[in-house]
Amino acid sequence: MKHPASDKLLIARGFSAAAAHYNIWAKAQADIAAGLVRRLPERIHTPLIVELGCGTGLLSAPLMARYPACAFIGLDLADGMIAECCTRWRRRPRTRFIAADAEEPAQVVSQAGLVACSSTAQWFTRPVDTLHMWSEALAYGGVLACSFLISGSFAELATAYRDALQTEFTSLPLWTPDAAPALAEKFGLRVLCCEDEFIRVNYESARAALSSFRQIGAVFKGQPDYQPLSPARTRRLLDHYEAAADPQGRVPMTYRAQYLVTEKPL
Repeated sequence: MKHPASDKLLIARGFSAAAAHYNIWAKAQADIAAGLVRRLPERIHTPLIVELGCGTGLLSAPLMARYPACAFIGLDLADGMIAECCTRWRRRPRTRFIAADAEEPAQVVSQAGLVACSSTAQWFTRPVDTLHMWSEALAYGGVLACSFLISGSFAELATAYRDALQTEFTSLPLWTPDAAPALAEKFGLRVLCCEDEFIRVNYESARAALSSFRQIGAVFKGQPDYQPLSPARTRRLLDHYEAAADPQGRVPMTYRAQYLVTEKPL
């Protein structure tokens, strides 16, 4: 599976601009990161962790807590995100955060005991090649652990798009539930865990729910199929999305996460 090319400079700018308030809005992403860490093995063979798309450290923090003796390298396209991490962990020994593209072969770190990414792979231009590249670089016995947003995410918003605009909410390319585990086996990795989970976040209004994408930097400008909505179409969409509100007036957004933990055989 290959994603159409996207404008990585625009993606990086969007996330950098959101860095200062990302953690306030990224409730689902925090829950997904915690869910991935809960599924990791107690120990890893090689005391080196690499995180792809580390953002502001929602996954970095629990990884460091779980494996305190390990060296840590975090990569992210957005220098604003990296700056947040560098400030937070400036005194932690053997820890580096680098503004870099994890899809570039020059950034690959060999012999890591754990390569992890959470809610990141949907932003990759070449997700299959990228994950394969990092799995090849793992130490034997090393773990590749990812949480993916998969098809079925944003169901309420997708329904509103169909009802209001007679079109599909495309957002980013999302894999089906069977895609990632099939790739892991193709890469020669042993699947230790593969589980799906629905995570719901409630917002005070449909407008706030839509705004949450921008607040975390997930702007779709720069994606190949991006087409901005006119004000009239936006109002129509918001009216239909409000229909999904619960009795307390809260508008839901549901993420469907898949947790995949794999091991490179010894």
